[in-house]
Order: sequence, then structure tokens, then C-alpha cells
Amino acid sequence: MKSAPRWPLHPAPKEGEALSSWLNRVAACYQMDVHELLAHDLGHSQLDDLDTAPSLSLLTALCQRSGVELERLRSMSLAGWVPWLLDSLDDSVPAALETYTFQCAVLLPKRTRKVRSITRWRAWLPSQTIRRACPQCLNDPTNQAVLLVWQLPLMLSCPQHGCWLESYWGMPGRYLQWEIADAAPRPADDAIACMDRRTWQALTTGFVELPRRRVHAGLWFRLLRTLLDELNTPLSHCGSCSASIRHVWERCGHPLRAGQSLWRPYEILAPAVQWQMLEAAATAITLIESKALIPRGEQAALFQTEPHTGFTNGLPAKVPKPEPINHWQRAAQAIDEAIIEARHNPETARLLFTLASYGRRDPESLERLRATFTKEGIPPEFLSHYEPEWPFAGLRLNGGLSDSF
Repeated sequence: MKSAPRWPLHPAPKEGEALSSWLNRVAACYQMDVHELLAHDLGHSQLDDLDTAPSLSLLTALCQRSGVELERLRSMSLAGWVPWLLDSLDDSVPAALETYTFQCAVLLPKRTRKVRSITRWRAWLPSQTIRRACPQCLNDPTNQAVLLVWQLPLMLSCPQHGCWLESYWGMPGRYLQWEIADAAPRPADDAIACMDRRTWQALTTGFVELPRRRVHAGLWFRLLRTLLDELNTPLSHCGSCSASIRHVWERCGHPLRAGQSLWRPYEILAPAVQWQMLEAAATAITLIESKALIPRGEQAALFQTEPHTGFTNGLPAKVPKPEPINHWQRAAQAIDEAIIEARHNPETARLLFTLASYGRRDPESLERLRATFTKEGIPPEFLSHYEPEWPFAGLRLNGGLSDSF
């Protein structure tokens, strides 16, 4: 049987390029679109699966036409990233979310997190189409490749140019319109650029260099997805770690949990919310590595340098002076955490009300206090029929002491 002829013109695939993008550039060499190229030359009319799971018959035909290795072609679709980036393309695998997202722990200890399980879920695959790219890459007429990772809510910046990815319309190489026309590329901050360089390293080399040690790409993607879920955990489920979650969101300048009131998996969130989540994840990693945040998760140590042990210079050790304890700050933090818990726990609400009502006996004063609790988001029904014991905590002022004291 005579072998299929080679295409006389076929540009080489760029590193990380999506299969649809490469085929679009090949078709442009013959003044065709992708549908015409595949339908008339290869008898393939299905275009929706190009970047997800192209058939083996199509990849084999493309290999014969172009001379590009079959494995290289397969890696230009999501199917080629299984099981590194995601465990499976099958969205009906039971406990897929639990297996992927809840095996690791970074900010929160495992016992704190509520393990969730949903049906029909795949890691990183968004429910809405994402069309974002690097302006410097696509504005270069010699480099019109669209990377596969740009179609996922996985990166915020270009690892090569260090600028934000921007939304666009059209088909690169044919017609391209940016959402923000004539805007100069926006440089990403150091935290985002560092996180995205690691993600790119995972995609292109299969490993990531972290402060503690080199880790497999599969672990990196699962650490990042775990971190995103931890940052989306309701504070009422975070216990003593709620202050850390709040601190991360305050540092990155976005509302707590990117303004989400109900938990939903990251993949189905609106793109604007996903970008804020990724920015918070980059901020959290930077805070951990700079020791400005003390995480409680088991895998958090990967973001910290190995401590120096086993040797000494023979000089007396310098013991640093202990930091002064700010008791008022600790008390304020404890009250903040108690208020968060009281919004969901009636018993905590009553104990907090008993503390706050110390010294207040008249009904008018107690009603004002109940109104204050309601403004703080504590359900009024928790306290509607509750009268605190007198004095505070049910102890008499001279309890245990003689009357003559």
C-alpha cells in the first residue's frame, strides 16, 4: 500500500502549543481553514475533540502527513497530559474530586477541611470557554501559536514575557481583536510570575523545583489545586486557621473567597473569580516562603527551605530575644474568630453574648447588644429567648471567698 504523501508545507509545533492552533497554522499555509484541511485531506470533520482527546486514527494520519512524532502530537491535547495534570478525562469517575484535591494539605490541616464529593468533575477543565493569551506572543507575526494551557484556568501570566494573559476574540494568524484594545502589556507581579514559571516548568519538564526539593509535576498540580480549595473554604470550617486564610485575601487585595458565599468547585466558577483565586494562591505561596505565614498543612514544608542541622561553627549560640506578646492583639483576634464561629454555632453565640453582656442588667441595654450581634451576622434567633446568667459565667463575685474578705 502506498504511504500517504507528506504535506509540503507544515510549520513545526511550538512548545506547549494546542493541536488546534498548530493545525490552524498548517491550514493557513494553503489558504484554508482547519475544517477544510481535515475534511478534504483526512476525512475528519470533528473539530471539538482536537484539544481534548483526538482519535488515534487522526493522530496517525497527522504523523504521516507532517513527520511529527505521534507522542508529540498527542501531548498537544489534554489526553496527552493524563495522568500528570488530571487523573482522567472521564468525568464520571467516583470520588475524583476527593482523590485529587483532598489528599494534600498546605494551609489547613486535613482534619479541618470538609471532604467534598461531587459527580461529573474533571480537574482544571473549565465549564466556560477561556480565550486568553499573551499579547507579546500573539502580536509577534512570527509566533502566532496558541498554547494549550491558555485554555485552562491554570496560569495568569506568560512565563516567557512575564506579562498578564489578556482576553481576545478571533483566530490568531487570521483575525485577532483584544478585549482591551491598544493597551500595553501589563507586567505580572513577582508572586504570580513565580507561580506561573513553576507551572510552566511542570508542563514542559515534568518536575518543579521547590525550596525544599524537586517534586513531580503531578504533585505540583495537586498542591496548587489543594491550595485553591483551601482558600475557598468557609472560615467557619477553618478553626484556628481562619486568620491565615483571611490574611492571604487581605494581602492580595480581593474580597474573602473572591466574594463567594457558597462553596462550588473551582472549575465551574466564573473566570473573573478564578483569576482572583489564582492570585490569592500565588500570594499564599509567597507568604509561606517568606515565613510571613505559618501554614498548618503537611505539604506546606515543600515551600520552605531545609533547616540547617548537624553542624556548628563552635561559637556560642545567639538566642534571639523573645518578641513581646501583644495581648490586646491576641484578644481581638480571639474575638474575631469567636464572632465567625457564632454565625453558625448557637452555643458559641450564647457564650459570646454572655461575655459581652457582663455588667448589663437592664432589658434596653441587652436589646442594643442583640442588635449589635445581628449587625455582625449572628442570627437573632440564636439569642431571641436567651437570658445570660448573672454574673458572667454563672460565678458569684465572691465565689469561694469568705464574706469578710
